[in-house]
This record gives sequence, C-alpha cells and structure tokens, in this order.
Amino acid sequence: MVTATACGPRASIAFDGATPARRGAGSVSTATSRRGRIAPDKRRGGSVATETDSSDRLAITGCDALVRPGELRPAVDILIEGTTIAEIAPAGSAPPPADATTLDGRGLLAMPGLVNAHTHSPENCLRGACEGLPLEVWLARMFGTSGRFDPDEHYAAAAFGALEMLRSGTTAVVDHVWMTPPTLEAIDAVGRAYRDVGVRAAIAPLLADHDYTGDLAAEYGFDLSGALFTDFAGAAPVAEQQALLEETIRRWHGAEGGRLRVFAGPVGAQWCTDELLLALAETAGKHETCIHLHLLESPLQVPVCRAKFGGTGAVQGLDALGLLGPRTSLAHGIQLDDVDIELLADRQAVVVHNPSSNLRTGSGIARVFDLLRAGVPVALGADGPTASDNQVVWTQLKLAALLHNDGFDRHVSGREALEIATLGGAAAMGLRDRAGTLAPGSLADVVLVDRTGYGLAGVQDLEAGLALSETGEGVRHVIVDGQIVVRDRRSTRVDEAGIRDAVAARTALTTELHAHPPAGTLEAMRKLDRFRRLVLLGDADAETR
Repeated sequence: MVTATACGPRASIAFDGATPARRGAGSVSTATSRRGRIAPDKRRGGSVATETDSSDRLAITGCDALVRPGELRPAVDILIEGTTIAEIAPAGSAPPPADATTLDGRGLLAMPGLVNAHTHSPENCLRGACEGLPLEVWLARMFGTSGRFDPDEHYAAAAFGALEMLRSGTTAVVDHVWMTPPTLEAIDAVGRAYRDVGVRAAIAPLLADHDYTGDLAAEYGFDLSGALFTDFAGAAPVAEQQALLEETIRRWHGAEGGRLRVFAGPVGAQWCTDELLLALAETAGKHETCIHLHLLESPLQVPVCRAKFGGTGAVQGLDALGLLGPRTSLAHGIQLDDVDIELLADRQAVVVHNPSSNLRTGSGIARVFDLLRAGVPVALGADGPTASDNQVVWTQLKLAALLHNDGFDRHVSGREALEIATLGGAAAMGLRDRAGTLAPGSLADVVLVDRTGYGLAGVQDLEAGLALSETGEGVRHVIVDGQIVVRDRRSTRVDEAGIRDAVAARTALTTELHAHPPAGTLEAMRKLDRFRRLVLLGDADAETR
C-alpha cells in the first residue's frame, strides 16, 4: 500500500541538519557488548538493557536443522562466528569453543529466518481499519484518517512491527516507509528503531510525484483534483526527492555492519513520472543498491498504466526505462499477463506476493504458480498492517500454500512456500548468495522453533507443518547477524512494554477520526468508487451481485 501524503500537497522534503557518518549512523555510543543488549536513544522509546554475552562466537548445540527447504539435518551443532555461520557438524562431534556463548538446541528446529519483503511500518498504528474497501477507496480512507506521524511515532511504529516480526521468526524486512511528509528526521527515527530492536532491514523511503489515475479519470469526465492520493500538485521536485534518497543512503546504507540497508522506493509506475523513476534508479545504481516499488496491485492500475505508457503495459514500460533486473523487487504483481511473466523471468526481477493484503482489498490473487514455473523469483510480504492486520509472516506462508490450489494439478507445496519466504526473501533483500539458508559463510539469521509445541508436535511432514500448522508461537530464540535478539520469546534489546504503550497512545489519537472520517475524505472515497465502477464495470452506478 502507499501514501497520499507522502509526496502530495503537504510534501516538501525537510533536511533536519543532522549528519551522522555513513557507516556510523547505526552506531550506539552506549552499546554494552556485541552479544549484549543495546541502550537505545531514550528519547525514542528504547530501554537500557542488561544482558552482556561478550563472545563473538555462538554455539547452538543438539538441534535439528532445516538448512534449506528440502534439506533436514537432524542432531547437529551450529557454530556462528561474528555475523556468519562457520560450521554445522554432527551434535557432540566436538566441544563448543571455550569462549563461545552456548544455546541448548535440544528439542528445537533451527531454520533460516523468514523475510517480510514488503511492508509499511507506520500502519502498525492503523490496524483493523478500512475493512471491506477496494484499494483505491481504501487508500483515500486510510490516509484521510491516519493523521501525521512525528519522528517519535515513526520510531514506535517501526519498533513495534520489528518486535512482532522477530518474536514470530521473521529476521529481515523491506520497509517501504511512507512519511507525512518525507523528512530525514522521520527516516532517522525508523533507522534507529531497526538498529535498536536488532532486525535486518532495508529502508525504502516511499517517493512519488504524480498520480496518473487522475489523468485517466479526466478522460472519463471525472475531476479527482483535491482527492487524497490523486492530487500531487505539491510534490517535491525530482531533484529534491533524489537528494533525500542520496542523504538517506549516506546515513544508513551499510549501517550496523551492513545489517541496515537503503533501497530506492518509488511508490509505483502509476504514481511517479518517468523523470522521478529514472532519477531514483540512477541513485540506486550509483550505490549498487536495490529498487523496490508497487506493481499492478489492483485491476484499475492496468488501464491507468497503459494510458501512462502509451498503450504499453506497466512491466514493459518499466523495462523500457531500465528499471527491471535482479536488484528490483515488485510488490503484488497481481494483474500480470503471460508476456509480463516471461519478461520478469528474463530480467530476474523479484515479485513479492502479499496474499493477506490482496484478499483484504479484493484486489485479486497473484499468479504465483505461473511465476514459479516460469522461473520468476518470488518473495513473501505481509504488507502494511492496515491491509494485513499483523506482521506475522507465517500467516502469509499458509495463504501462499493454500490459495494456488486449483483442485487438479496446480498447487504450491509447503516446501515451495518456505522457499518463497526464505530464499525468495533473500533475493528481495539483495542477498541472494548470502542469506536464506543455513550454511557455512551464510549470514547468521537463525530461528529456533520448538518441535514439541502446538505447531509442530503432531506434524507428519515437517515442511508442510511449518507452512500450514506453525503460527510463530513455537519460536523460542531468534538470532540476527550472529546476535541473539530474542531469547525465550522475549527481546534481549529493548523494553517491549514501553514500545507497545507508545503504539497504543498513537493509535488512540486517530480512533475517533477513523470512526467519523472528514467530509472531504468521504467525498474522495465516493469519487474514486464511482470512477472504478465506470472503468471496470462500464457504469459508475453499477452494482455487483
């Protein structure tokens, strides 16, 4: 999902003047030790921690290991040195190094961390909203009732989502973060949240400068000027938005030893001029980082993009601009045709499947079976919690394994769903050869799941059980970049209760506004609903039965 206010009439970009060093942006002056808790910036809702495991080595003893989907190694010891896996050996074949911190893995399954390859962190304060609305109307309702987020609120929302992800076994996230308006101060708050909580994160500041939906509406005689998410008259100039991305990269790309990254985040083809798309892609190429954007999420976006690109579809249009390649990830991709899929396979761009969100907005079901068979890399996303209502990737795993069964010969297996959530997620993170598996040399992002818990104790097929039965409740310990960030189901780094309280306080600010949207929001919703019906059903007053 995306934001009207990110680059709309209120969207001048503000530089706050702070200039932390590029590699030091994520550093914490009060860090206790490598494996110890971090004392975050107290102004941002963190807590001083006390755990002080000082070793750079971590040994997990006696666990079973699903080193990758399709490869289970029972009874092993895993040695982690620094940020990477050093060795996986039969349990008890050699004692752990004397200086290693040890985790007892008996009764636990070690597996690669899941990846949430598409979300919008502010929506952690906007859950359970906008029920039953199609995407375009949903956007108007959400942004008409969400209010502005200050940096403290951005910090709380991002930290809250990161904690939910880590506690349920998701170790990495792509945050297509919208801001109201985009500022470096807001981006810094999100970066600090991910730094403090300990998740691996790619921050993709969401940027836009024109909505081509309004252009197509004008051809149909609809005036959508002033409607949320169709009027970008006040968007910041392309050069200013490019400068924001450049400075964000300088501050955060590669911070925390590479755990934090920055992606270019144009919101999508129908919300960006070619000039902006090219400028952001240029910056991404200059810094050898990734591009993340929405693609063909709703039926209405098909004619909108065809009108924008002069009859050519969105995929062909983006390819002509040079935006498609292995470092590009595309959220949703529901309305893809066979030609699109063939082109994406050739370019090896990643499609991020967001099943819960797509069902929530009635946008359709992505052709995941066809994408996989064509060789398109597919990842999994929870999307923003206003569209998916939580950040538990196991929910998306189960849907990915269920939605694509046609009752005959086509279905996505539990193993394939796990590959999407791990190996596909690694591709979306720009870490194809470094993450998504447990192997010597791989990044040490490891989840330990209780094999005797309600999710796995009764399963006949482990991979099917992980995809269909596990909910995240069985996650016992989580390791990111070689550091224990969740031990015995609790964060080792921040005050969880304090962050929950901050999110609850922010949520309460807009509860009344959500219950009683402003008249302007309701009018925007009405206009967009009638326009959708006219284009998709042939009659602005048409009803479906």
